[in-house]
Amino acid sequence: MKKFAAPLVTLLLAVLLGTSFAQDGKTLVIGTVAEASDLDPRITYDVYSYQRMYAIMEPLLVFDTDLSYKPRLATSWEYAADGSSITFDLREGVSFHHGRTFTAEDVKYTFDWMLNPDNPAANPALYEDIEEVVILDPYTVRFDLSGDNSFILNSIARLHIVPADLGENEDFGSNPVGTGPFIFDSWSRDDRMVLLANAEYWGGAPKVERVEFRPIIEDATRLIALEVGELDLYYGQPVRSELDALEADDDIVVQRVNGLGHQYVAMNTEHPALGDVRVRQAISHLLPREAIVERILDGVGTVGTGPISPDAAFFNPDAPTYPYDPERAAELLAEAGIENLSLRLHTNENPIRPQMAEVLQFEAAQIGVEIEVIVEEFGAFIDRLLGSTDYDLYLIGWSGNVDPNYAMYELFHSNGGSNFTAYGNPELDVLLDEGRRLAPNSPESIATYKEAQMVLMNDAPFAFINHSEEVALNRAEILNWEAHPYSSATFQDLHLVEKLD
Repeated sequence: MKKFAAPLVTLLLAVLLGTSFAQDGKTLVIGTVAEASDLDPRITYDVYSYQRMYAIMEPLLVFDTDLSYKPRLATSWEYAADGSSITFDLREGVSFHHGRTFTAEDVKYTFDWMLNPDNPAANPALYEDIEEVVILDPYTVRFDLSGDNSFILNSIARLHIVPADLGENEDFGSNPVGTGPFIFDSWSRDDRMVLLANAEYWGGAPKVERVEFRPIIEDATRLIALEVGELDLYYGQPVRSELDALEADDDIVVQRVNGLGHQYVAMNTEHPALGDVRVRQAISHLLPREAIVERILDGVGTVGTGPISPDAAFFNPDAPTYPYDPERAAELLAEAGIENLSLRLHTNENPIRPQMAEVLQFEAAQIGVEIEVIVEEFGAFIDRLLGSTDYDLYLIGWSGNVDPNYAMYELFHSNGGSNFTAYGNPELDVLLDEGRRLAPNSPESIATYKEAQMVLMNDAPFAFINHSEEVALNRAEILNWEAHPYSSATFQDLHLVEKLD
């Protein structure tokens, strides 16, 4: 990338972003790929919302960068000898941002809300094995489990605690209150979200006084802003062709870690044609995955093979894949008796996704399938998935696959909270239910999830595109920030980040 004169670039950025910047060692400016949709952890699905949320609110425990557990609002936890419950010792002396002391009542309120079938909880199936939350004293709480769930701690670690006295406020998702290191101050959508340091934070006062999250959709614009010092850091989607130069630049620090997610094209099985497995398999055969990774992603990430990364012990190398093969796609459509097929594909404004969609659109046209690509603002796109079935295909990503249960249950079980394709297979449901009951990483568990992949990939409700690699960029004067493979949690220790003057 050419190095333009800093004053000219700063002026250009001010015009492009509709604002001017004021940079100092007290303000940390973070660029993000997209705007958040909502900051209520109980109903929120997307990574970009959680990235902001982790600075404001806290779960009982979190994942470290090696995916081991770290205490957060809980200081310790212990399973009952028979596995029927987990008891959490809670951190004392913690206050919510509005001044009230955090206690077991808030933990019970948050999880009870998620377990109430009348509430619009995100991914409620993650918590369905919690039978009851019992308060033993103000700082001890017991989760009674209805059955063995090998991954229940992973699920608990995903849910931030909501203050019981504010959780019913209609505006909680746009005016959140937590126990975290930063206090929500203001949110001007598509411009900036401002957080202020919580000087009373139990983990120590943050190193910066103010954080600004700025959504900058265009990758090149975001990178220019970083290079001239108008952004301090950002996570995800660099200008990939510039990575070699960036890694050689003393002013920029590049961190790269294997991710926990993938991107995919999902197919609404209620559509008359997409209800036929042969049509779904045909669409999957139209994706030139190697070319997409090489040319659109510039080699960042790997070719998508399914819901489980090839690096994981649970990965099944024998499960069906769908290599780029337009001739086979045409044959499958002919076998299904499909002619003159027209489909709508919805995606969001994340720059690489329309490019991927257009590749599929072009390839489909070569065999007589018309695909209309509809690009929406991220929040509107998420609302479409949550509130309707008004789509034929959609292209998005899924991240946070710290275990095979999360990688598969929510998306593909008939009762999965993020199953927006109306896909269901009783054989797969049985396997995914069984997988939760088996000891993690045991031979039985691995075998069960390998069999589940066989069933899923034969049914082909998704066309998997790529497995993710996470890339984080920061200026050299930013200290103590570590890229996280779980992209939602990359700012969970933002109070430790320091900005040198």
